[in-house]
Amino acid sequence: MTELQDRPILALGGGTFAVQQWQAICGRYEVDTIPRAELTDRASVIEAIAVAVAARAAAGKPPYVAFIWFFGLSFFGPFNEDVLGSLTKNGCRLICGGGAGYDFVDIDWLTSQGVLYCNTPTAFTVSTAHGALMLILAATRAASQGEMYAKAGKWRGDASLPEGVLPLGQDIEGMTLGIIGFGSIGKALAARAQACGMTVIYYNRRRVPESEENGARYVSMDELLAVSDVISVNCPLTPETHHLLGPAAFFKMKTGVFVVNTARGPIIDEDALVQALQSGKVSRVALDVFEREPIIHPGLLDPSLSHRVTFQPHMTGVTVQGCVKGELELLKSLEEFLDGGRPEYAVNAPR
Repeated sequence: MTELQDRPILALGGGTFAVQQWQAICGRYEVDTIPRAELTDRASVIEAIAVAVAARAAAGKPPYVAFIWFFGLSFFGPFNEDVLGSLTKNGCRLICGGGAGYDFVDIDWLTSQGVLYCNTPTAFTVSTAHGALMLILAATRAASQGEMYAKAGKWRGDASLPEGVLPLGQDIEGMTLGIIGFGSIGKALAARAQACGMTVIYYNRRRVPESEENGARYVSMDELLAVSDVISVNCPLTPETHHLLGPAAFFKMKTGVFVVNTARGPIIDEDALVQALQSGKVSRVALDVFEREPIIHPGLLDPSLSHRVTFQPHMTGVTVQGCVKGELELLKSLEEFLDGGRPEYAVNAPR
């Protein structure tokens, strides 16, 4: 009973994939849940959390020691003092959030408050790598244009459609794939691309140990831009990577390059991307993420270019299997903390 009383948890939404494991947590600890159906916007999230915290205080109950949110809720961010302040001021010392990326979480502020933040760093590695390879194939095979023609009843096109006839796709065997960001997803993509006969080069903030390269070659950013036939963005969004692919970077690329982004939209300057498509510098692009998502740059929707663009709604790396793994990683961090340890997936180290 002490376990239930002394370590209450607040959850934003509930576990929907690792259901049995989540129910076990709810049976061991006191868990209050804010139903997903009650959340309409960021303001409703802020209010719901504050109300839950105040209700415990008014009832004379111990404050929440941990807060967890599940997948599909990151768009309520940024998760900063405005959202989490009522929790941290009342003793919450663990925040767990679904997703490998955490650019929408104010990690510096949480650290200053002595609060750990845990993500789900490996859950979507395989599914995102598969998704990136899918988009590479879609771009190089003009898949979107073929689908557009077929659905319009034009089969392989005619004079009424952009460029008239569906162009032949290109085999990726023998192409050079440049991977920007060689973390777990970049490495997983490299292995799959090599199995398709691609030569892999990569740029990272620092070279990874040779034992982890598995045949991929570390190069400078300039060399990657200059020699890659396909460029895949797999790095996190940071102040340093914001608009990493801008006018200067596109200028250095090979004419006719294919560009894929499954990381974060703002890593690519979409104004510059549209110009590169218009000039022919970029042959085709496949995007799972966007600079101002869910808003899509109007230039990418222009009929004169849209047949050369493949879109996914930030879902390429999200699979049932990935969500199961992710929820298990969230619950692992929660239990490690409640058992008195430092969670393996903590991204910060507060004092």
